[in-house]
Amino acid sequence: MTGGASAFLKEAVKRCRAPEPLEIGVRELLWHWGYAIRSDAVVQEITSDLASHGLTTVPVLADAGRTVEIVPAPEAAAPEPPAAVSEVDDEAPVRVSLRVRELPSATRGVTSVDIDGTLAHAETTMLSDDFSQLAVLQDGLLRGAITWDSIRLAKARGKSDLRSALDPLPEVLKCDDDLLKQASRIWAGGFAFVEDEDRKLVGIVTLADLAEQFVGLANPFVLLSEIEQRLRRLVRKICTVEEMRRKARYPNKTSGADDLMFGDYKKIFEDTTLFQRCGWADIDHQVFVDKLDRVRVIRNDVMHFSPEGVRDEHTRALSAFIKFIKGLDGAP
Repeated sequence: MTGGASAFLKEAVKRCRAPEPLEIGVRELLWHWGYAIRSDAVVQEITSDLASHGLTTVPVLADAGRTVEIVPAPEAAAPEPPAAVSEVDDEAPVRVSLRVRELPSATRGVTSVDIDGTLAHAETTMLSDDFSQLAVLQDGLLRGAITWDSIRLAKARGKSDLRSALDPLPEVLKCDDDLLKQASRIWAGGFAFVEDEDRKLVGIVTLADLAEQFVGLANPFVLLSEIEQRLRRLVRKICTVEEMRRKARYPNKTSGADDLMFGDYKKIFEDTTLFQRCGWADIDHQVFVDKLDRVRVIRNDVMHFSPEGVRDEHTRALSAFIKFIKGLDGAP
């Protein structure tokens, strides 16, 4: 445990005695332990350290979005001893859920107009702020939405008041909804409002928000896919199937390079004899293996699909490795 974690835990124990729970951002919590990524091992370590001080998180750290509350652990819950850290399983099952609240716009607030206001006021607000829709409230509760389409339809009917232009059934999501499962609803409506558990309107998610999030998430997956394809090309050139099996974690299931796991590539290229078959006279063996291992670590982080898991530095490192290995491979 780091000194920062120890100091945080002591302070957390004091603050949790107060009536109000201690709320903290997940990124800040990880920082106290010296981490930037919420991997399974990191979650296990932090959860165990909290439990040893009679604390826990709500929700559980593995499923939390951007913030958690640090609260006293239930009396009946005895702290579990830290589990031994085993070798990272490159192909272990990973959590691939993404909550609606993990989109920044989902909890950033939403511009609204009152149902008794004028249509001119709503149109002017939309034009000046470059919005395609507004929430319409009555006594603080969501009554519907105003969109450019709903305005055009109202005017086509000869109506010019806000109530006539109201879309009474916009899509509404909860912060804890699974984003992947709700993506079709956002796509169909073009947007969806977001409410918290108390039905308070807290944000809006649009197609642009959805596209930006998934482009950011998908890019590392695309880069990793190309890296694996190029590694397989190289392995086929330098290894027989029998040699692949001797390096593979599951030799009985390995009938070629397509059956190898990512960790198996590292074992193959760590072998000096096999590495020399690549014919890279001026490439330092250890530097290549270290770079490959860095890709393996990034792959583990990316596959956890957490908000902290995909960072710009990951994308840059993967892009650099692709350029490097593409030049060595010599194939387009």
